[in-house]
Amino acid sequence: MNEKDKRWAKTIIDYCNRIEDYLNRFDDDKEIYLSDSLYKDACALVIIQMGEFANRFSDEFREEYDGIEWGQLIGLRNITAHNYENIVDDIFWEIMHDDVPEIKQYLEKIIL
Repeated sequence: MNEKDKRWAKTIIDYCNRIEDYLNRFDDDKEIYLSDSLYKDACALVIIQMGEFANRFSDEFREEYDGIEWGQLIGLRNITAHNYENIVDDIFWEIMHDDVPEIKQYLEKIIL
């Protein structure tokens, strides 16, 4: 793994930690998430950034470490960034609970 890929992986892990922190800050309460636009906006921005940095991985990295659907994360970033007003809150809630921890765990195994 080259140094840039390692840096991007660490950055994505940091963003995963932010999502975890946000969930903890609001007691992992979906009703708060659904009613708080600042909370939703913060989470959406973090997910956009995760996709942005996933797009910076080298092709070799994405081919070798294919345990995550990098194309889906990048696609989610594009959809979110360009069609923000149509974000489905329930889908983002699931992503934050299911996908983000999986991405974090996968990347930690690779770089640690």
